[in-house]
Amino acid sequence: MTSFKPPFEQDQPGGLVWIEKGKVFDFDDMVFYRGKGEVPFAEVAGKIDLILTGPHATAAIPRELAPFLEPGLTQRKQYDFSDMTTSDLCKLWAEVDEHAIYVEFPHHRILFDPNRDWPTDPEAGLREYFKRWEAQQRGEKVSYNGVDAIRPVSFSGVPFLRQPADDAEWQQLMGTINDLGERGAKAYARIRDQVIEQVFEAKCAHLYNLDMGQTTVAEFNSARMLHVNCLHDTMNATVGPNGAVDHDKPPADCLPHIVSLGNRGDERGEPRPPADGDLLPVIDVPIIDGAQFRSLQQAMAFAFEVPHAEIEASLALNSPYLGAFECQYIGRLLHALEPRGIVRHHSNEKVLSIRTGAYQAEFSRETLLGEKNTAYVRQPGTDWPETDRAHHADLTARLKHSYDILRRWDFDVPPTKAYQPPRFR
Repeated sequence: MTSFKPPFEQDQPGGLVWIEKGKVFDFDDMVFYRGKGEVPFAEVAGKIDLILTGPHATAAIPRELAPFLEPGLTQRKQYDFSDMTTSDLCKLWAEVDEHAIYVEFPHHRILFDPNRDWPTDPEAGLREYFKRWEAQQRGEKVSYNGVDAIRPVSFSGVPFLRQPADDAEWQQLMGTINDLGERGAKAYARIRDQVIEQVFEAKCAHLYNLDMGQTTVAEFNSARMLHVNCLHDTMNATVGPNGAVDHDKPPADCLPHIVSLGNRGDERGEPRPPADGDLLPVIDVPIIDGAQFRSLQQAMAFAFEVPHAEIEASLALNSPYLGAFECQYIGRLLHALEPRGIVRHHSNEKVLSIRTGAYQAEFSRETLLGEKNTAYVRQPGTDWPETDRAHHADLTARLKHSYDILRRWDFDVPPTKAYQPPRFR
């Protein structure tokens, strides 16, 4: 049984995991990096080259929502309706890699999902969601695009939020949701953007002061790189009424063996221009350029020991996911910042610049869980297994190694089929 520490609470084994009433989240609750609590963020910001975000990493639900939830919900169904396996992974990644920092969304995704645009009218969107849900139950084909920033039903079809019966209940529910959004979702968006902008500014100052005589190639490349990786996970099965996550999805809906990397481009990370000659839509402008993106794919192939012939099956680009709202938004933020990251070195002999990029990494949940825990959640039950620490240590070592390869090779990592180990004299 997992023991929970404040602000998290669980009333009985297999029951829902709650966030204590009245919790207000701040920077220290959401941001993780090596040395946190001992070293101020401002002192490490200049050496960060990788910002991780966890928009769906928290499974816990604020206690204030308890009166509005459907009965019979379990920890298993709650955790399945989240990407909580990414939470421990990212915290450990930020701990083992001094160049990484992690920002975690503090609420369950039913509350103002940060991977959706903020709704102009939250109540109208939620009412429309329930309307479409009822139509789906009648057998109609519906889409929830544009109305699921507040998502009352899981992707496995498990209802979480109860539909209010009258206007008075709607007023109570929306008052609670809007208050929680101010304390969680809006704080997360503000702090996430603050971290990105502060790191970018600190990197510019670091470039100005860089000691070119003592800096290694890896340190030089790291100083000129800033990536934002929006991490998610998806299981290739959905949860059933007995809690077993064993309803396998059709092969066409399944993830690659390790991860799907999305930058809004094609299978090479390049733009997908419209066939009719129209302008490329803003949402489809690649948020990291193709050369960087393919190099990341190759670096991960080395780190995870993926043979060249199996790269697409294990580390696909833009399949099946292109990258949703959060990485698109961050990509546009970085595109605005990058032209300002051109720095004249203090020696007055060089002009240096920062190359940026954002992407979405949708990991196979089976890969993050490991074989033992995957087998566990495929059996009926109400609880969720504790993180396999040894397995996560191996995963984060490989993820760190992939970025160490990028830091050494910059953005010219050779393809695996042509790779020859370097020879040193």
